Amino acid sequence: MQVSKRLTTKSGITIPKAVREEAGFMPGMAVDIENMPDGSIRIWRHAPTCRFCGSIEQVIYASGMELCKACAAKLVEEVGRYGV
Repeated sequence: MQVSKRLTTKSGITIPKAVREEAGFMPGMAVDIENMPDGSIRIWRHAPTCRFCGSIEQVIYASGMELCKACAAKLVEEVGRYGV
């Protein structure tokens, strides 16, 4: 997907929602940004990131998603309320 964007007056840029969704970027997610030799810029996930809170601390991969242990515990607690 290619999208043209204009830099803000402070040289910032917002990654369009469709691009973020396609890349799997979530609010609060840590990313690394690198200038490439050809002049392009590469942006990728810094580390596994919790899909619920955006934390990069103690992240596990379970049931096809990344989540931190704290959110996993909350999820287990909520599911437990339903007797599942």
